[in-house]
Amino acid sequence: MTPFIRPSTACALLLCSFVACLATLPSPSAEAATLVGRVELKAGARQQVEAREVADTLVYFVPDAKTAPPPAGRFTIDTHSKGFVPSVLVVPQGSEVAFPNRDSILHHVFSRTPGAEFDLGFYPGGQSRSQVFRKPGLNLVSCNVHHGMRAMVVVMSTPYYTRPDANGRFRLEGLPDGPGTLVYWHPRGRASSEKLTLPTPQPRWQRLTATKPPIAHDAKAAP
Repeated sequence: MTPFIRPSTACALLLCSFVACLATLPSPSAEAATLVGRVELKAGARQQVEAREVADTLVYFVPDAKTAPPPAGRFTIDTHSKGFVPSVLVVPQGSEVAFPNRDSILHHVFSRTPGAEFDLGFYPGGQSRSQVFRKPGLNLVSCNVHHGMRAMVVVMSTPYYTRPDANGRFRLEGLPDGPGTLVYWHPRGRASSEKLTLPTPQPRWQRLTATKPPIAHDAKAAP
């Protein structure tokens, strides 16, 4: 029989430290929940909806427990053909968004969203201006030269969000177990939400109604 070998004091302390570190690590199942579902977008009164518009939906989960915010990044909305491309952009809180002028005319990008106002001034084609979006929520962006130009920047404070595919199917992975709120939002309608507790094996299904006209740019406006 192999005799039991008593570890040295140094080894014993190292072993205890290693065990203590393991105890503080999150459980592998702590952020293993997955949520799948499907969103439908139907036309409201005096509205028309194209099938591809369902992909503009934003689906996000807000846990009841405090969660670390998603890491900020750098994004771009082009001013092109007297319009914003893309017209809807979802970014993590604290992200910087550039607005390069891809036209040969002046643009003047600004926002009057309460608590998140900014004004990038006039700038010609070939130049770019940027803005950092620090406040979570919906920011409406316009152009002071072409009043029909509109864009929406949605700033997220939760890391758990996604956009569905062209068929409205979505998948959220890495969600924390426990209660929270699942929110469905589309730029043409009102947000809808539901309370649920994860994990849940049941696929989600939500129908949204387009009550607003689609975002369009003033393609015929004079420069």
